[in-house]
Amino acid sequence: MKNLEKKQISRRDFLKTAAVGAVGVASVGLLSACGSGTGAATPAPTQAPEPSGIAWDREADVVIVGSGGTGVSAAYEAAKAGVDTLILEKAGVAGGTTNYSGGVMQAAGTSVQKELTPYQNDTPEQHYQLWLESGEGTVDPDLVKDLAYGAPGHVDWLKDELGMKFVSVYGHCHVPYIDDTLYADRIHVYEGGGGMGGGSILVQTILTAAQALGAALELDTEVTKLYTDESGAVIGVAAKNKDGSFNLKANKGVILAASSIDWNETMCRDMSPQQYWDLTSQMCLSASTNTGDGVRMGMEIGATTAGFGGTIDFCGKTGAATTNAVPLFPSILVNKAGQRFVCEDATYAFHYRAIFQQEKMFNAPTYMIFGASSLIEGAPWTAESVAKDVADGVVLTAETPEALAELIGVNAAGLAATLADWNAMAAAGTDTKFGRITGIAEITGPFYAYKNVSYNLGALGGLKINTDAQVLRTDGTPIPGLYAGGLNAGGWMGPYYPGSGTAIMGTLHWGRKAGAAAAKR
Repeated sequence: MKNLEKKQISRRDFLKTAAVGAVGVASVGLLSACGSGTGAATPAPTQAPEPSGIAWDREADVVIVGSGGTGVSAAYEAAKAGVDTLILEKAGVAGGTTNYSGGVMQAAGTSVQKELTPYQNDTPEQHYQLWLESGEGTVDPDLVKDLAYGAPGHVDWLKDELGMKFVSVYGHCHVPYIDDTLYADRIHVYEGGGGMGGGSILVQTILTAAQALGAALELDTEVTKLYTDESGAVIGVAAKNKDGSFNLKANKGVILAASSIDWNETMCRDMSPQQYWDLTSQMCLSASTNTGDGVRMGMEIGATTAGFGGTIDFCGKTGAATTNAVPLFPSILVNKAGQRFVCEDATYAFHYRAIFQQEKMFNAPTYMIFGASSLIEGAPWTAESVAKDVADGVVLTAETPEALAELIGVNAAGLAATLADWNAMAAAGTDTKFGRITGIAEITGPFYAYKNVSYNLGALGGLKINTDAQVLRTDGTPIPGLYAGGLNAGGWMGPYYPGSGTAIMGTLHWGRKAGAAAAKR
């Protein structure tokens, strides 16, 4: 109970950064929903029940479950095609976890990249190859290629059609086994984005444009079930709101945009051990409504899944390895044996996968170790702030490695040997063990230890889709009338999150593809 209480307090503090943008989005959605009492969906004409025995209360052409980046992008494309489009959102505000993100997005070969970076010859093919290698053989190459090649067009769409201004482009940190030539600065930042809560600007911009085209949004409305006909095609949904339950017919299709299984403890335990660890012992910061509804409903009618296992985890205290523009300060990560186990300046989710594995292997915490010598310009601590954290018990300190090891419960000889080994490599200027490239400098005392804490923005993995965003059965055939995108879909990211801006680009890409495909059906 104490752990849960602590997580909730920290979450509230974190979400303060998104509050202003979220309120703006909510206002837009509420006005739309209150206009006619039912949004864009019109009462279904009185008729005999469908052959499946379902009595419809209402209908729309395209029904979208969820109003994060995927849902609003899908709504834009469906409404642009001229069909009756309705978003149903479980929460009282539009945006989901997209609101809490920075809203940044990865794309290669854009005019913005050429204008703002030295990378004049970057291509979607290079981007595809990097994402493919990050997938470690577990991703669907067709999905990854479709995303990489489609990404530049989404930046153009936001810039040229929706009027968003891009102000900077940076890169993510490396992964030691990936070819250096595949990296480039590809993470696009729009005006007002980049920091926590900046994603609400993206949601509001797209939602406003979708509503101008006729799409409607209903908040506080939970979709609970998918309806199919005798052939197995999806024909509508069951939903509920403050007025009760209702059946909504979808004339063209249903798009699942309800994110992954982030807060569903049972599904996480069974399908995503690292997310279960995040949920039960770390800091889960994704939208609390992300309870796996879209994944569950798809599985209930025979959909298969892909891509489970990875998470979006990062160090919220230090921001370690979240951008290639900030070198990692002189510090190392150690396990209970006092040993290093990963390249510390590899991109954040890569080294957090290793942290998770080590903590499970030893059934003990891991620590970030640094010294007084590490408190250089640009480090996450200063002499003053580290003193405060020591006083608060957030950081532990000792004069020798052995004494520090005693305080944190790691092997003293192991930690002393690890620091000696690190200092020898630092003196030579190279990390011969893990391929680290920044912050290679000797660590001298007094010594400090910070217990690693994962800040989590959700699970990777969802319903398996094809390049038209159609949800697939276990035999690889599409379920007619059912689409999914963003983190409700799986197979386009691998066992760790490959770098900032991947998820947001995925919400735009698969959301727009799903909306366009459903509207044509």
